[in-house]
Amino acid sequence: MTQTQGNQKILGIICGLTLVISWTMLTLYLESTTISYHQNAFLNPLLAWINLGPVPLFIGSGFYYFMRSDWSDAKKQQQFSALKGITAGFFLWIVVILIQPSQINNNYGLYPILGGYLLMIVLALAFQGKFLLSE
Repeated sequence: MTQTQGNQKILGIICGLTLVISWTMLTLYLESTTISYHQNAFLNPLLAWINLGPVPLFIGSGFYYFMRSDWSDAKKQQQFSALKGITAGFFLWIVVILIQPSQINNNYGLYPILGGYLLMIVLALAFQGKFLLSE
């Protein structure tokens, strides 16, 4: 890896982290103006997922944006497929949170977030074709 590629990786990750911080500030501001003062956004699994779910998407997007010029077309397609899987996982997990019974929603903490991240990993690998047995 050359010095330029290393700088591009770091710049992509910093760009992704900047998007994460901006997203978190925006969602917390919107929640503070629309949600009751007594309701904590991180105790509600849906709001916690909306705050924390896009983190891998933003970091991956920043990384992809700055590194794509050095990749071959096959590598670009593979990484873009991973981003599509992460995006699909984010929205699918919102649906899961919305349709699950309310008894499960009382399980606050990291478990709903970790479940969503696991779904993102599985879908990213599936979209890349890593689970296909006929290659």
